[in-house]
Amino acid sequence: MLFEIAKNSHFLQNLVVKFVSSVHPSIEHNLVKVGMIKKAMFHCELEEIEGSYFEFGVYEGTSLYGALKTYQKLKSKQERNFYGFDSFDEGFKYFDDADHHPYFKEGDFKSSYEKTLKRFKKSKNVKLIKGYFEEVVSGKRPSEICGADRCAIVFIDCDLMGPALVALSFVRPILERGSVIILDDYWAYKANSDLGTRGALNKFLQDNPEVELTEYYKYGHGGISFIVTNL
Repeated sequence: MLFEIAKNSHFLQNLVVKFVSSVHPSIEHNLVKVGMIKKAMFHCELEEIEGSYFEFGVYEGTSLYGALKTYQKLKSKQERNFYGFDSFDEGFKYFDDADHHPYFKEGDFKSSYEKTLKRFKKSKNVKLIKGYFEEVVSGKRPSEICGADRCAIVFIDCDLMGPALVALSFVRPILERGSVIILDDYWAYKANSDLGTRGALNKFLQDNPEVELTEYYKYGHGGISFIVTNL
């Protein structure tokens, strides 16, 4: 009955269309992004994937908070830490001219390190690492920052090829079969396979031919995820 009314009512159809079209794409994307992280966390729980959650590109900490809350709600048997890497107060910066994109401006995406830290003040298993990836983790062994932790999930939300490749290279020694790699803005740069996070993943796989990935889920306006199937 209701379906028949809706099917024949332009007023109701227009109302729904107006509502859906009024929601900004970034809001839609952020909602399903948290949903993607939830899927990954549940996968790691079901498959008993050991290790922690690594996020590169924290901004104000919403995705990191979503990962933490999902972990708590699952009452996981695994002990997991949550590592968040971001420049925070320094904002966006280009280290390589090849990374330039008309939408991403230097100085954008600034966030308060102190405010984000307070968001997690009750969570001893959350560790925020401040600084540009190229300066903080490039050339370092994971053990220098995260001890003996393995990587169950890595979420890369830094838009550019340079820092995304640094992030992937950093976690390579601590990935395991079943680990989940999540890449945001995968179709940026007109889906150029040599640029952005897509270019970073392709270069990473070229440099590490032993690593095999299987596509897991696509999400939102340009996100994609993979499961590590071989190392």
